[in-house]
This record gives sequence, C-alpha cells and structure tokens, in this order.
Amino acid sequence: MKGKHWLCLFLAVFFVGIAGFMAFNYYVDPLDYFAVRKGEETSDANTYTRASKIEYVLKHKDEIDAVTMGGSKSGALSTQLLTEYTGKNYYNFFYNAGNFSDYLKYIRFLAENTDISEVTLHLSSFEVDYFTREDSDNPYYQIPAAMTGNKWKELLENLNYLMTDIKTTLEAFREGENRSINLFDLVTGEKLWTNAQKKIAKDPEGYAEKYVEEDYEYHLKRLFLQRAAENPAFDQNLEALREIKEVCQEHGITLKVVIGASFLGERDSYECYRYYSYLREMVSITDVWDFSDFNDVNSNPYNFYDRKHYTNAVADLMVNTMYGKESREGFGVYLTEDNIDAYLDQRIADFQELEKEFEQTGTVALYGMEDDSYIAG
Repeated sequence: MKGKHWLCLFLAVFFVGIAGFMAFNYYVDPLDYFAVRKGEETSDANTYTRASKIEYVLKHKDEIDAVTMGGSKSGALSTQLLTEYTGKNYYNFFYNAGNFSDYLKYIRFLAENTDISEVTLHLSSFEVDYFTREDSDNPYYQIPAAMTGNKWKELLENLNYLMTDIKTTLEAFREGENRSINLFDLVTGEKLWTNAQKKIAKDPEGYAEKYVEEDYEYHLKRLFLQRAAENPAFDQNLEALREIKEVCQEHGITLKVVIGASFLGERDSYECYRYYSYLREMVSITDVWDFSDFNDVNSNPYNFYDRKHYTNAVADLMVNTMYGKESREGFGVYLTEDNIDAYLDQRIADFQELEKEFEQTGTVALYGMEDDSYIAG
C-alpha cells in the first residue's frame, strides 16, 4: 500500500506542478500568444503576431469588413483614415517579415472564413528577397493552427505555448511591462511607434543618424552594384499575386495594391533592373499605387523611423493621396499598363543620375528637417 500511496502522491505533485507551471505561463504569457483571450489591448509585434491577429479577426469578424495585409512597414497605415474613406471597418493585419506566401494564405483564409469585402495589400518591395519564412526555425513565422481547421493541432499549439521554457517565462516576468518596446494595438492592428517618437522628439538629428542613416554609404554601394538582382523570389511572388487576385474575384473582394514609401538607404534589398521587369509584370496583373520611387520624400531620413519603416505622417500622406484628399508632386504614382513603360523609363533615368552622383562624391545627398520634403506629423 505504501508504494501505491507514494506513487499517487508523486503523480499528484507532478500534475499539480505542471498545472501550476502552465498557469504561470498563461499569466506571464512571454510570447503574447494568449493576448486576445486575456482581453489585452496591446501585444508584442516580435512574438506570435500572426496567431494573435487571426484569433482577433475571427473573434470580431462581424465588426471587421476590410483589412490591410502586409509586413511590418504597413503597420503605420491608419485604419481610421481607411475607414473614413471607404466606409468599411478596416483592421491592420501587418506582421513581421511579410512575404507573398503568407499574403496568399491569409487572404484566402479570411476570404473563406469572414465577410471581408476589401483588402489593401501593402508591398514593401524587399519581398523579392524570399517567398516564404515558414522554413525558418523561428516559430513566430509558422501558420497558426487555427487556420488549419484541425482541433487537435490547435490543442497541441496551445499546450506548446503553455509549456514555454521556464527561462523565457522568468525573464519576461522580471522585465514586467518593460519587456517589449515593439508593440502593436490589438484593437486596430496598427504598429505602435511610441518609443521611437519619444526619441525623435528629444533629438531628431541624432536619432536619424543612428537609426536611419547607419551604414548609408554601404547600402548605396550595394544598390549601385545591383546586388538585389540575385534575389530569388520574383517569379513566385508574381504567381502568388495572380492567385490572390483570383481569390478576391471569386469571393467578391475588392483588391487594392500599394507599394509603400522606401528610404533611399534600403533600396539595395530590391532595386535593380530585374525589379523593373517585375514591376511591369505586376502591373499586368493589377493596377498598383507606388510610393517607392526616387522622390524627395524617400530621400529624407526624417520621414523614417528606421531604414525600413516610414513614419505615421508619411503613411497618412500615402492614404490621403490614394483617396484624392491631398497630393504631393512626385510622391505617389498610380501604375497601370498604360503608364508603366514611361514610369520605368523615368525611374531608370533617376537611378542613373543618382549612380553618377555616387561615383563622383561617394554618397548621395539627403534632405533635412528644414526641407519641405519632410512630412511633419
């Protein structure tokens, strides 16, 4: 009897310990996996954003009838502005490391499981660097189990996050509310740039130099050496875009495609002559709003939070331009099959002019806060 007694006691302690550990993980939630179920208003964009947003949209699908879809750059797009212009209740479905494989999967899932009637697909151009991130070891890039319709997989995914390793959980517990500075608003889906905005207000010149202009000449050199031509995902992206358009047409969803503003110092990740053919093919599939060319807004570091993310003020200007409320000469072109050739001729000429300046001076001059190319918030 004593043996059975000790065995029962051991099992009881073991299972109570496991339950306690899982409860502690749920409370701390170091990966923000349970943020929606806990009714939280913000979540860490560096964690399992994909799962949180799927869960939020499904929970509120009667209230949401349009989404923006894109990588982290698109997190600055204002859902309030888009709702005002379209009359549709928009949700910002950005997530880190956006790619066409995800765009297709998420748009198809939302088309089949919600009543959305509009998608604004935001492209960052450097999607040409990879078609998918699911092959990454990082679990945050994986497709959420909720999208599979398999309840067993959903249960296993929940258990997986409830059993997060103790080191990660304790570190998050010690850091408390200060454990993340990369937040997004769960209710709107938008990325929150509060910390960057505070630093900019304190020292805008120092901030731009440290976070936006860092290694600027290095990236220019790569740009003019055409390093981006080596990127592998051009053809796969175009095929995915065709499928996205088909899915939207099949479900009566309006598809709007926009290429976001792009700092001159980030263009080495995509700008090349091969990319121009890619743009031409893209426009043969659907019309595109393009804010990424060689304009003065993209040559002003004060319009960016870092090398790859434009400010909320620039995002608002993009949306206002798309819907005709305001315009800025040279910023924002609506590309169609009728104007794409002339557009590319001008873009190539602008590229060559900047290349000549770089060869002569070792850099390309940027604008400052005092210039009217600075879009103040």
